[in-house]
Amino acid sequence: MVRDIVENRDSTARDHLANERTFLAWVRTALGLVGLGVLLERLGAGGEGIAVAAGVGFISFGGICLIYAVTRYLWVAKNLEKGMFPVAIRGPIAIAFGALLVAAGSMLYVLLLH
Repeated sequence: MVRDIVENRDSTARDHLANERTFLAWVRTALGLVGLGVLLERLGAGGEGIAVAAGVGFISFGGICLIYAVTRYLWVAKNLEKGMFPVAIRGPIAIAFGALLVAAGSMLYVLLLH
């Protein structure tokens, strides 16, 4: 677990603050996706199943992004304390693939059903 107070040697504070800013950017993105999902679900509340499915998709994707944000933040913070920085490869690829699926589903919804 990460200690509450660490010695500010070299770029320790700058690195941890950059990690926090990145975490907050992920949280904003996740909340935006959840908000969009709620909006889509409300638009389809009259019974249009595709809008509800799209809403659930966006809400789920936002939740996955939030889980990734927390785990990545903690992993980076722990490694920064060891003087290391873990380069993320699989996480961003998985998030990009999920975003591509959501974008493709949204495009199909817009082009085919409206």
